[in-house]
Amino acid sequence: MNGDNFKRTINFYRSQAADEIQNEKTIGKRVVGPRSEIQSKLNLNHVMNPSRPFFAADTSSDDNYVSTFRMGHFNMPEQLSKSIHGTNYIGGMEFGSNLIKQNIVSDMDDLVSFLLEYKFGILDIFHKEVLNKKEIIDIRVYECIECACLPNMGKPACYFEAGMITGILTEMTKKEVSTEEVRCWTSGYSFCQFKVTLE
Repeated sequence: MNGDNFKRTINFYRSQAADEIQNEKTIGKRVVGPRSEIQSKLNLNHVMNPSRPFFAADTSSDDNYVSTFRMGHFNMPEQLSKSIHGTNYIGGMEFGSNLIKQNIVSDMDDLVSFLLEYKFGILDIFHKEVLNKKEIIDIRVYECIECACLPNMGKPACYFEAGMITGILTEMTKKEVSTEEVRCWTSGYSFCQFKVTLE
C-alpha cells in the first residue's frame, strides 16, 4: 500500500468510525456499535467469506489468506472458547515481545509496516494523551485479520492482537502496559479500538 493510498484509507476509516461511535449504544457496561443485530454464534460461512477491500486490492488471494488464519483460530470447542481468550492474549504478548527482541520491529512505524506486510490489519495510532501521570494511547486497527466482516456478537474478539500490542509496547518502553479492546467488528463496528495504558 503506497503512502497516499494509506492516508486515504486511514481517513476513510476514521470518518466511518466517528459515525459509528456517534450512533453506538450501551448494553450493560459494554458499548455496542450500530452495525446489525447481535448474533450469538459464528458459523463456518462467517469464517470462510471475509471481505477486506484495501488488502484485496493488493492481492486477489486475501480472502483465502484470512479464511485459513480463521479456520485455525476459530475451530475451538464451545466449552473451551472462554478459557482460550487468556491463552490468546498471552500468546499475543509473547509474539509482540519477540518482534522487538529479535529486531523485527523497533518502533511504531515498523509495527505499522509489519502489520501491513503480514496482513494483520491497518494500524492507526489515533490519539495520545497523558492523564494522571499515565500515557493513554488510542490505537485502532482497520480490516483486522481476526474479525473484519464477522457478525456483531456483542463483545470484542481480538485477544491475540490486544496481547501483541501489550507485548510490543512493554518490550519497547520497559513500562507496565495494559491493553483493552473497547470496540471491535464483533461488537458492531467496522474497526477495532484498543485503549492502551502505560504506567
